[in-house]
Amino acid sequence: MAIVIVPAGDLYEATVTPPHGRGVRWASPRPMTAGSIVAALLELGCHQTDIGDAFHDVDPDWLGR
Repeated sequence: MAIVIVPAGDLYEATVTPPHGRGVRWASPRPMTAGSIVAALLELGCHQTDIGDAFHDVDPDWLGR
């Protein structure tokens, strides 16, 4: 898995490994809101569908939260 999302209470943590994120390894600096993680991952160049799939894998109702 290149994008991994992990629940952290009401927040989430994320890691990105190549080939996503323009080939750069990245980890969230702290637990973050879903919206903040989405924004950071988009800034890294991750595809919106891949981000949504990673969130759905750990929390199928993530969009409703």
